[in-house]
Amino acid sequence: MSEKTRSMTEIVAKYLRKDPDFLRRNPEILDSINLPHESGAAVSLIEKQVDRLREQNQKMSRQLKQLVRVATDNEKLMYRLHRLTIELMIINDLGAFFDRLSGALKAEFSADILNISLFDRAIDCDSETPVYMIRRDEPELQQWQKELEKGKSVCGRFDREKVDFLFKSRSQWVQSTIFVPLGKDGLLAIGSPDPARFYPGMGTLFLDLLAQVITSRLALAEPQDQRRTA
Repeated sequence: MSEKTRSMTEIVAKYLRKDPDFLRRNPEILDSINLPHESGAAVSLIEKQVDRLREQNQKMSRQLKQLVRVATDNEKLMYRLHRLTIELMIINDLGAFFDRLSGALKAEFSADILNISLFDRAIDCDSETPVYMIRRDEPELQQWQKELEKGKSVCGRFDREKVDFLFKSRSQWVQSTIFVPLGKDGLLAIGSPDPARFYPGMGTLFLDLLAQVITSRLALAEPQDQRRTA
């Protein structure tokens, strides 16, 4: 293609972009425009545009279906959270509260490897319930200090030292993690052997809401603890 032809092509293309209604106002031009079809037959510009619109419509339809699936999954998840919250809030014993919470996270919400650590607070739970007491001034806890201060859940693949601190002997199976601060009370962490299970930027609303349930329940138990130690 010569420079002159290329220049003219660019001028025509630029003009049509600026005036997309040009061909509609001059339909006779379409009669003389043909584009080679993949099958070898000639196809009008309108047919080509229809094909492109059909492809775009199919793409948008797929995206809409995906959004509907996500919305449906989220609705189911929120219903399960609501049901679990009601169950938890009527449990008087704090140990039984964490037993039920742990069981639900493992069985109903696919928490592969779970750790709930409470600051300076021991809870009498079932031996299978992964609730631990750690000191708030624990030196190794400092590596998570930034996340604790932000007070927001974070997901992804973290340094091995940070993962080892959270999951101890079970850390060898952890490839991705979600870390949930529990305010002044502690932390909750879930590990997965799937490196793509928890990733930066994924939604954490469910666990953020669950963290509020946990901290509220611990706050209710504080007066009882104070009476026992008085």
